[in-house]
Amino acid sequence: NQPPDFSLACPRLPAPLHLLAGLLGAKGLSWREKLAAARWAHTLLHDSNPLDQLTVSQFTQTQPEKLNRLLWHPLCVSALNTPPETASATVFRDVIRAAFGGRNHHSDLLLPRRDLTALFPTPAATRLVKLGGKVCLSSRVTALSATTDAITLATRDDSYRYSHVIIAVAPQHLPALTAQIPELEATGREVVRYQYQPIATGYVQYGADFRLDKPLFALADGPAQFVFDRGQSHGQAGLMAFVASAADSLPADWLDLAEAQLKRIAQPGTPRWRKSIVEKQATYACKPGMARPPVHTAHPRIFLAGDYTAGLYPATLESATQSGVQSAGALLQQL
Repeated sequence: NQPPDFSLACPRLPAPLHLLAGLLGAKGLSWREKLAAARWAHTLLHDSNPLDQLTVSQFTQTQPEKLNRLLWHPLCVSALNTPPETASATVFRDVIRAAFGGRNHHSDLLLPRRDLTALFPTPAATRLVKLGGKVCLSSRVTALSATTDAITLATRDDSYRYSHVIIAVAPQHLPALTAQIPELEATGREVVRYQYQPIATGYVQYGADFRLDKPLFALADGPAQFVFDRGQSHGQAGLMAFVASAADSLPADWLDLAEAQLKRIAQPGTPRWRKSIVEKQATYACKPGMARPPVHTAHPRIFLAGDYTAGLYPATLESATQSGVQSAGALLQQL
């Protein structure tokens, strides 16, 4: 929803008919724009021609300007956290296919009611302990060394020796961590060339009686792409969270501009407090032709896991999860 400019909802029809019906029923588009979007979406889902070095802007250049501004380019920024001018068209196509080319529920948007730590890491750690494992918190691994039959992890206070290791760190930390392992030098050289994109989140507390009509709205023509009503998702009445992806050129007054975006669709009143958080290296820049390493490494006892490893999707939770499952499966095959 981007009221008053644009609104799209996909009905409960088999995929990809739900996307076609959603595009044809979209509010804020002319029939010419709807048909152009439907034809292009059909091509997007079925054309397998290689896109190589094509960017999303180049890929979408035949689409009407309004569709790019309100639909395709916002989808690119939110999914890839990379501006369409430099984002990989191949990965963008894979994301659209995954969301709209399978079953209709694959495009469902799930909004958690708990923070992500409580949703994923805490239950996973609890499960590991129940299975006899050990979870060491606040024990940063500073270096790895390897022989043909074991891997040693060094921390500030101790060292640990294991038969196999899965390295699940952000890509910017991989080269330094594996500097003592010759077999991983080539991977380190690839990863060190990555560029990164920030994500900014702005929290604005309005009066407790203010709420949006829905827990999430897309925002057009401004620095923020989305606003979340945390009163509806987390019980924090009146608290809005603005998200600005690919925020490498964010103006200093971006939160003022985001509030102005919100006022196009609602009247929130005077804010009581505000806070802006910018994660400078939130994700890697998902550019055409970037080298993404496989989960297997040149050392048979070391595996990689993370959203940067080879796969269809960009830097997302889905990509990280798939990589972790793939890496664990590869390790288990050697035991």
